[in-house]
Amino acid sequence: MNVKRAITDRITIADQPEASDLADLKKEGYVGVVNLRNDGEPEQPLSVDEEGTKVRALDMAYLHFGVGSAPLADPGVVEVCDFIDRLTDEGKVLVHCRKGGRAAALVLLQQARAGGWKADEALAKGEAEGLRLDGGLKTKVEDYLRSKS
Repeated sequence: MNVKRAITDRITIADQPEASDLADLKKEGYVGVVNLRNDGEPEQPLSVDEEGTKVRALDMAYLHFGVGSAPLADPGVVEVCDFIDRLTDEGKVLVHCRKGGRAAALVLLQQARAGGWKADEALAKGEAEGLRLDGGLKTKVEDYLRSKS
């Protein structure tokens, strides 16, 4: 991984991990991995299924929710948020995509839900926590949050 940034003491966002990174995560106290990539994306050393198999073999929980060009929607977003919320009681969770942008977006949604942030305040509070979004991702997050208000 080239990008690995703690957002809280229990939630980290990152770019694509390799198999060796997964073993290191286990040693660092991670108990779960959320993969936001879709099969066939560039720079993807492990398929979604291969990554899941390796994560589970390390006795960590694994969740795949492919985020692409479609709007962010439930049940996927809720499933990611619930997964993060449940596992952070046990240890650390890594949320990753190709370069970290989608990971920042989903963690922002999780933090907004956990903090009860309204759509208008979520982006500002998220940016203060290091969850800066640009372009289409920012629009997707805003649209999703407004649909829940």
